[in-house]
Amino acid sequence: MNIGLRKQLAVLELGDLAAVIENQEKEVSLVNLNYNDRLEHLLTELITERQNRLIGRLTKNAELKYSNASLETLDCEARGINKDMIVNLASMGFVSAATNLLITGATGAGKTYLSCVLGVEACKQTLRTYYIRMPDMMGHFQNHKDNLREQVRYRKRLGNYKVLIIDEWLDYKINERESKFIYELIEQRCGNSPTIFVGQYLSLIHI
Repeated sequence: MNIGLRKQLAVLELGDLAAVIENQEKEVSLVNLNYNDRLEHLLTELITERQNRLIGRLTKNAELKYSNASLETLDCEARGINKDMIVNLASMGFVSAATNLLITGATGAGKTYLSCVLGVEACKQTLRTYYIRMPDMMGHFQNHKDNLREQVRYRKRLGNYKVLIIDEWLDYKINERESKFIYELIEQRCGNSPTIFVGQYLSLIHI
């Protein structure tokens, strides 16, 4: 590919297309392909490239505590976790059903890592995901407790994620105003998008 054409593709934000074409030009195995087969190969590579970039961007924006968490590195046996259940959850069926999840256990049990595994899998399926610790979420609320507009904006932002992971869920007492904020957030998401609650206490089930 000549430099002028590459620059024009870059201006049109088609730099990835240029890169795929240049990679194909180096592949001897593609020389004898007919036009349709070569075009199909090019478009398949381009789609894969853009899909990977999208997944990378979603994973970065999710701000997961363990962005490299994966099913492969999750030691289900050591943690006493039902692997079949986790694999089923990783298929994201709970997302389409808008079913909330509760992950509980003692400190060091791997709750946060497990939630990040599900978060990574959600990103791989191009679902907008976000991880946040409850102290950080409520810290933002407290910093803007007298700014109703910012509270509503923040709540709507959290409410619009397809998968929301709240870590350290209710690990400490909250006041009435904080309770109202949380109620309105959950009410906004209820029936639309699932929330993954991660905390230490089994009493979470009754909230």
